[in-house]
Amino acid sequence: MSSVSGHAGQPAARVAHEVAVPFWRLIGVGAVTVLFGLAVLAWPHATLRLLGILAGVWLLAIGLLRVGGAFRAGPDEAGHHVSVRQVIDAAFGLLLAVVGIACLVSASAGVVTVSVLIGLAWMLSGFAAMLLGTFAAGPTRSWLLGMGTAAVVVGLVFLFWPGVSLQVLVLLTGIAAVAFGIAEIAIAISARRALTAR
Repeated sequence: MSSVSGHAGQPAARVAHEVAVPFWRLIGVGAVTVLFGLAVLAWPHATLRLLGILAGVWLLAIGLLRVGGAFRAGPDEAGHHVSVRQVIDAAFGLLLAVVGIACLVSASAGVVTVSVLIGLAWMLSGFAAMLLGTFAAGPTRSWLLGMGTAAVVVGLVFLFWPGVSLQVLVLLTGIAAVAFGIAEIAIAISARRALTAR
């Protein structure tokens, strides 16, 4: 979670707990996702190996950001140092990192393999966003749940259309990554503004 100072007489830990959106982690994941999408779109005729390597690095980076960000927050209102949300978020991060390593290892295994791995990654990211949305409030909750649902749908497209051509795979991956990265950054900024407006 973002580190915030208390305002309106409320302690910082309580204010941070109310938002439940880890600002810097969401900004970091969004920025890495946008960079990945732009890199993929910059090389539309990329080889399968290059796409697999880019996807692997992206997934490893966002997985590690999620794991690191999951445990940055202090104790919650009940005094627990680790919440259920943090454990689940870290588990999603570990799964994304494992899928990233699988992409790196099987970068040239075939379009179907890379498509399935990227589909799984979108689904995991979607479930993580929906999980985060259940802990958020107000418009941030709606945006996270909507973005998570859209990511799961994109993941399903990759899983149920595994015979897609490399060109289409590159285009879909790049566009989806840029769109979702921008959405993550916008959600983080929106939640931060709502927090400071209190």
